[in-house]
Amino acid sequence: MRFKVFVLIIALLFTLCGYSQPGFLQYSVKNGLTQNAVTAIFRDSKGLVWMGTQDGLNRFDGLSFKQYKHNPIDSNSLSDQYITAISEDGSGNIWVGTRNGLNKLDLNKGKFERIHPDPSKKKVIQYLFEEIYPIGNGNLAIVVEGQIFIWQHSSKYFKKIASSINNQSSFTANEKGIWKYQNGQFYLYHPESGKRLKIFDAFKNNKRLVVGTKLYLNQNQAIWVVDETNESRPIIHFFDTKNKRWLNDSVVLNEKINQISFDQKNIAWIASLSGIIKIDSSLKPVSWKTAQLPASLNQSNAVLCTYHDSFGLSWIGFANNGAILYNPASSSFQLFQPNNKRETVFAYTQDSFGNDWVASISGLYKRTAIAQQTQLKIRRKVRALAADENGYIWAAIENEGLYKINPSGSLVMVASIQNKLLTDNTIFHLNIDHKNKKLFVATKSGLIVLNLKNNQIIRYYAEAPLVNNQITGSYVLHSFTDSKNQTWVSTNAGIDVFNQFGSRIKYYKTDSDQSPYIKRTIITGCTEDKVGNIWIATLSNGIYKLNNGKFTSYNQTNGLSGNIVSGIIADSYNRIWVATTSGMNLLNQQSGRIATITEQNGIPASDYLLASIAKNNSGNILLGSSEGLVMINPNTVWPIPIQLKCFVTDAAINYSQVGLTKHFQLNSNDQSISLEISAPCFINADKVVYQYRCLGIVDQWVTLQPNNRRISFTNLPYKKLQLEFRAAENIALMKFGSISTLYISREPPIWQNSFFIIPASILLLLGIVFFIRFLTKRKIQEQLRKAAVEQGIYKERERISRDLHDHLGAYAAAIKSNIIQLEKMDSNSSETMYQLKGNAEDMVSALRETIWVMQYQQISMTSLSDRFKNLINRIAPNYPSIQIDVKEEIIQEKMMSPGVSIHLLRMMQEALTNSLKHAQCTQIYIKIAINDPILVVIEDNGIGFDMKKGSDGYGLQNMQDRASEAGLDAKIISELGKGTRISFRF
Repeated sequence: MRFKVFVLIIALLFTLCGYSQPGFLQYSVKNGLTQNAVTAIFRDSKGLVWMGTQDGLNRFDGLSFKQYKHNPIDSNSLSDQYITAISEDGSGNIWVGTRNGLNKLDLNKGKFERIHPDPSKKKVIQYLFEEIYPIGNGNLAIVVEGQIFIWQHSSKYFKKIASSINNQSSFTANEKGIWKYQNGQFYLYHPESGKRLKIFDAFKNNKRLVVGTKLYLNQNQAIWVVDETNESRPIIHFFDTKNKRWLNDSVVLNEKINQISFDQKNIAWIASLSGIIKIDSSLKPVSWKTAQLPASLNQSNAVLCTYHDSFGLSWIGFANNGAILYNPASSSFQLFQPNNKRETVFAYTQDSFGNDWVASISGLYKRTAIAQQTQLKIRRKVRALAADENGYIWAAIENEGLYKINPSGSLVMVASIQNKLLTDNTIFHLNIDHKNKKLFVATKSGLIVLNLKNNQIIRYYAEAPLVNNQITGSYVLHSFTDSKNQTWVSTNAGIDVFNQFGSRIKYYKTDSDQSPYIKRTIITGCTEDKVGNIWIATLSNGIYKLNNGKFTSYNQTNGLSGNIVSGIIADSYNRIWVATTSGMNLLNQQSGRIATITEQNGIPASDYLLASIAKNNSGNILLGSSEGLVMINPNTVWPIPIQLKCFVTDAAINYSQVGLTKHFQLNSNDQSISLEISAPCFINADKVVYQYRCLGIVDQWVTLQPNNRRISFTNLPYKKLQLEFRAAENIALMKFGSISTLYISREPPIWQNSFFIIPASILLLLGIVFFIRFLTKRKIQEQLRKAAVEQGIYKERERISRDLHDHLGAYAAAIKSNIIQLEKMDSNSSETMYQLKGNAEDMVSALRETIWVMQYQQISMTSLSDRFKNLINRIAPNYPSIQIDVKEEIIQEKMMSPGVSIHLLRMMQEALTNSLKHAQCTQIYIKIAINDPILVVIEDNGIGFDMKKGSDGYGLQNMQDRASEAGLDAKIISELGKGTRISFRF
């Protein structure tokens, strides 16, 4: 385990990073430019940068280029491939001047319109548009072949300023006015109306005639007049527009001038054949030579144009090498290479005389404070440095131990394995407590504290047998003494805090995931800010602030560029500088924001060595890196928070490009939509984070993958959706991001469209109404027909029942009466007469039941049950040895047709009769449950019969037939000696 920790720490100590020129970003055809000859550059109101070349126009958003070229067969393309000027009007349209014509690009449609300020020149083959100036209120001043036109944005009208073709005129313009120089006179025109305001006779006032072929207006409203009578030796004259006079000074150059621009500091950038020539207020030309530019531009430095945007960035267009972006903020950073070449610097310190000491891979160097001369003092690899108040330098030499260098330069060995004062010669860091005269030596085998007054040494390590000598870990990486004379020791397993007497007063373990303070990590350093907070750097968790016992964490989720921190220090503004393996970070405690500072910001390195951060007497911050010693002037580093504005730069429906709009409308058969979003950012553009959400589909913010800015949807629902998207420099700043909104609607098929659905629904409803009326009419007619039939049947049943009662009933009663008379007269045939009498009674009873059923259209189960109980009451006295129990449960009444009723009554009678006459039973149980369904059970305890053999007679079969005909469920269960159970259910 100890070996793994050592390897990790050594890897951090030797970390190297790739070389790149700080403060510069180069773009060429390899990055997507149409050509490497860049003739014009402009940044529009959305932040997009437009670069014109000799072979087309390019739109750049910080990550990718979009090309626009001339197409002879497409009238919506550029009129010519050679771009000469670029600007923007008040509607956001991009105006492009070419060698042959003027063009206006509608960004939403992605198409060019060819503009003709002078219609008479419409068919001219060569028509050069030289300059396009924005002059306020969305208006433009357009210079073409010695003439100038004003594009009035509000009225969409061109206004021509009078100019004589025979007399050469030069122009320049801004929002304060349009200047024309002709024959020694300056003319000032109103920027909107074009009305001439003033005439300045420069020749009359100054008694000299200045030839002016080009005019340039600086930030102080001074006009630079270029005399190109001798093109290879141009002269620049200066006219003060405020005092209306020529300045006595002039500048003569030995290079052809291609263009002049002015940065935010009003420094002139002159694009020439030999590169950039800068002229400040001293009016002394200074060439920006090759050594100051990226090495890839050394072959040719001919510059065609320069441009300075509102964010302070400078853009340079070269004749053969594309374009470069220069970040002026890089002047806040310097790189000191003691051997005048790239090499790793391990440590820095400043002695009591103000001399700088730099430990690099080639040796220990001293740079004198007065003469600023660099001297090699020791040709050995020094890993750590510290300076005491007496002018002594304490140096940790790799694999040799601790040494002291006196002011005379002699080297004295103090502690090593050889003199047994050290157990290990690997020293990571040196720190001096100047008040208590103690040197803290961080080693691989613990902490060594050297008392500078008496040279006594105390060793602290994790496995020390004495508690007073124990610390959290044996790998000690850094120590720091705060304003209270407490020394904070950083180890591989925690932090130990010692008081001025050398006693450990507290400690914080960081070797467990359950640690209450800082989860498992290695502590790489500590520092203190101006208000006494302790800041802690870690190897995997970012940084922590300790304030009154409370730890606050800052990591990548808060905006740090990385969680592997090699050093931490506070500046005089109470800002915290955090060196990580992926760049420098600046935490502004007042705003809570963390700014990432990389090589694109101008810092000469992006990876720093462990425990190499320091601060000199001037407040400058110094860090060891693989490039050399990085020096930062915090006084001039003030990152400006940028709220990125996100917008759509490309749209496609069904993979076919469409115009840009705030409301995309899809047809029902459109299956997909894809949108490319952009938030132009040219410094650390690859670190910009993009998010989107589509309310109603994806309500939570979705973070796009790095370098992916395309949002795609397929099979969207048929409704209007709101899409929101935003961008920020890191995920922590996303909450401050500006949210952009657009809408996506997908039209449903025609049969789902309201214009179709409403009429169709009305027609369908009318159809349904008519159909229902038709069905209702038919149903009523059918019911009337059935009612008539049923009425006829009912009347017929009444007639039959009357006939049965009046005729068959009378005859049956008469037969019964005659049999009784015969029985009285002839006693010998009494048995026969008795049977005839019973048959007659049965016939009369059956006729009565039939007549009863036929009298009603519907019969309730309760009335049927009552009739059956009456039957039981009549026949029960004939069987005194049989007990008949009846249980009736009425839960829900049920009505039955006459047919079903007579069948059920007959089956109940048949079942009762069979039990009474044939079952030889002593008990009959009858249950009638009136519910839905109805259940009738007739059960006896008689002799039963074998179900497999069946029984004699037709009674049981008749019951099955009746049940089937009436739609009843009849079940017969019987077993020899165990009685019979018959049930009916419907």
